[in-house]
Amino acid sequence: MAKKLLILGLLIIKGLSAQELQLQEAVRIALANNHGVIVAKQESEYTKTGIHSGAVGLLPTVDANAGGNYTYSITDQAFHLASIPSIVNQEAAQSNQSAKISARYILFNGGERLKAYEQLKMTGDVSDIQTKITIESTLIQLVNRYYEVARLSNQLNLIQESLTLSKARLNRLNTNYEYGNIGKIEVFNAQVDFNNDSANYVSTQLNLRTAKNELNFLLGRKISIDFSVALELDLPKLEDVEVYIEKAKANNTSILLSNIQLTKLELDKEIVSSRFMPTIVANMDYGYAGSASDVGVFKSSSSLGYTGGVSLSWNLFDGMKKRKAIEQAKINIQVNTTKQQQTLLNIEKEAQNYHDAIQQHLQLIQLEKQNIAVAKLNLDKSKALYENGTLTSIQFRQAQLNLLQIQNKLNNFKYVCKVYEYQLLRMTNELVQ
Repeated sequence: MAKKLLILGLLIIKGLSAQELQLQEAVRIALANNHGVIVAKQESEYTKTGIHSGAVGLLPTVDANAGGNYTYSITDQAFHLASIPSIVNQEAAQSNQSAKISARYILFNGGERLKAYEQLKMTGDVSDIQTKITIESTLIQLVNRYYEVARLSNQLNLIQESLTLSKARLNRLNTNYEYGNIGKIEVFNAQVDFNNDSANYVSTQLNLRTAKNELNFLLGRKISIDFSVALELDLPKLEDVEVYIEKAKANNTSILLSNIQLTKLELDKEIVSSRFMPTIVANMDYGYAGSASDVGVFKSSSSLGYTGGVSLSWNLFDGMKKRKAIEQAKINIQVNTTKQQQTLLNIEKEAQNYHDAIQQHLQLIQLEKQNIAVAKLNLDKSKALYENGTLTSIQFRQAQLNLLQIQNKLNNFKYVCKVYEYQLLRMTNELVQ
């Protein structure tokens, strides 16, 4: 037993010597090192590299082509004019060369390219919001893990206090038993209580280590790093629920994504409408062509110059495809408008729920603080009565457990309330600035 207490004492000393990690510092580390956040930023950067005017045809296309060939042959040629002598068994070589630069540019296509470019730029906005959603999700996990470490650390301290009390009670009963004042049953009961408290301590210690490992994982650092966290916290100070609901409806990332989606669908309809207009394309070539031959009328020829033109194409009828596409685009807009209304209602519900939960926990915290004051008085009085022999060991143990239970409830309420506060900040888009 002494060995067990020594081990527990060493573990406590180790915990006290661990470096304290503040929540703000944990957030900074996570934003820099968390692998999910890093991947989200990299994917956003990848998406943005594809956003440029050339991707939708707003820039001309320029191509270069060149070629050449050479032919060697033995040639026989006869001519209709008798005055031209025939060629018999003459070795001859022929060669051709060409090179050309071509440029093509769409002068007009009903504004389709401009609308497509607006849509393309919105993919960058979507990417930014999705990255922010990933960061928000990571930070909420971080806050949960951080305050879980704090909760378990506090719980460990409470169990340690109870363990100290149980040890003192066991020692007292052992002494009384040695003097013959009590029976062995009371000593056995005290020993069981002490062992239960010891097991509870070890179990909580394991839970604390697991919570620290999970927090280290979110921080993107070595899992075995030990640390402590700040145990003191400021409880939320709430404004009226309507303030949070209005902020959430205007700024929540879900509604921002919904707004972009609706705008993109409006542009889809405009893009389809633009296809009722003609397409005008300008072309220009600059090239060289040359040939040389040992036989034939011309020994060599070459040309160098420009060729340019403008073409117009207009799809007058396509089997009603464009009209049906417009109808579908309108339906898509209606569907997403309905989805947006549902999103707004869900945002209002979530904001209301978190606000209500915070209010309830603030009330519970005040009640448990009052209960703790009463439970401490009860334990102090029970201890005095127990020491003068007017209270049984079991009654004293019950007073001890009552205080520990209330302390744990208060401990849980405080940290859960704090997590709800950060969830409410996420709803109003104030978690990540």
